[in-house]
Amino acid sequence: MSNPKLFIEKLNTLQTLSGLDVGDKTIGIAICDKTRTIATPIKTLNRKGTKKDIIELMDLFQEYDVGGVVLGLPLSLNGEENERTKKVRTFAEEIKVRIDLKITFYDERYSSDVIYKLLRKSSLSSTKIKKKINHFAASYILQGFLDAAKMRS
Repeated sequence: MSNPKLFIEKLNTLQTLSGLDVGDKTIGIAICDKTRTIATPIKTLNRKGTKKDIIELMDLFQEYDVGGVVLGLPLSLNGEENERTKKVRTFAEEIKVRIDLKITFYDERYSSDVIYKLLRKSSLSSTKIKKKINHFAASYILQGFLDAAKMRS
């Protein structure tokens, strides 16, 4: 994982960042504003295979002028990497092969739990939470990255 502030400094000044919460069945997607201050949940992709997923991501990245991607890194509770972590790193390599973007990782431990609890407090049903949790988790990951970059200013 890189230093968030240094990662952002390498981007074109007008480009945005995307946050991804990559799972086996879905990919949660978030985008930040041009000032790189606020992360917004965009959508959840249902996975169709790595190549098709990346093509769909490419369209979104172009639409939002994305210059860098922050992937949530699912570390174990003790901070060590695991099988899930390896899958995310492999997906990141697949993105790099097909798209010229800067990619970094950000610790995503607890992101889904935090979002689930927030959405439950909003009295949403489990069905509605299931539809929103992945792109809200992506937003939570990206917002954490953006906040960490600001703290290092």
